[in-house]
Amino acid sequence: MANALVETRSDAAYEVGTWIGRRQAFAALAGSCSAADAECLRQVRNRKQYRTLGMNWREFCQKRVGANRKTVEQIIHRLEEFGPQYFTLAQVTGVTPEEYRRIAGSVSEQGLLHAGETIPIEAENASRLNEAVEALRRPPKPAPAVEETSARDRAIAKVERLLGSADTGIEQLHAMPLDAQQDTRLSCIVTAHLKRLSIARTTAFRKRR
Repeated sequence: MANALVETRSDAAYEVGTWIGRRQAFAALAGSCSAADAECLRQVRNRKQYRTLGMNWREFCQKRVGANRKTVEQIIHRLEEFGPQYFTLAQVTGVTPEEYRRIAGSVSEQGLLHAGETIPIEAENASRLNEAVEALRRPPKPAPAVEETSARDRAIAKVERLLGSADTGIEQLHAMPLDAQQDTRLSCIVTAHLKRLSIARTTAFRKRR
């Protein structure tokens, strides 16, 4: 039993040591970390394999990985949040986590979807991928048109209500006995407003053209 435990610890230490040997330049973590590297870090942390080296997690990050604990945790978090595709795309295009969040819906195992085409995430496609990332990461255009349309709809509805009230008022006046002066006054009011409505309609039509 004791021998088996020693062998298990020895195997774990060898596994961690082998990985560290492959990543001696890991100080450049953010720019060159692959998905496989991030997965190795996660396994070392979750399985507490750093203890086989007589270290705690913070010491392992600083002395063997070459980065502080916060940076290493961020790398692991990106793997858990985005998946391995993020690291491949970041290596090819330099996309940041913030930018990746904007375009994550266009990324799949097959590649980056842009303009109806899926571009494989490979170094040979770096130019096309960079162009696609640049286009996709632009924030969507605001939608003031919808708000403006709603405002216009409300204004038209208001005019409709007012004209409806005016029609009702005119009908009521026509049912009343008016003298010549009052009848002339009413006719002038109606004619003036109809003229203003005609001018407004003509102006609006010219603007649409």
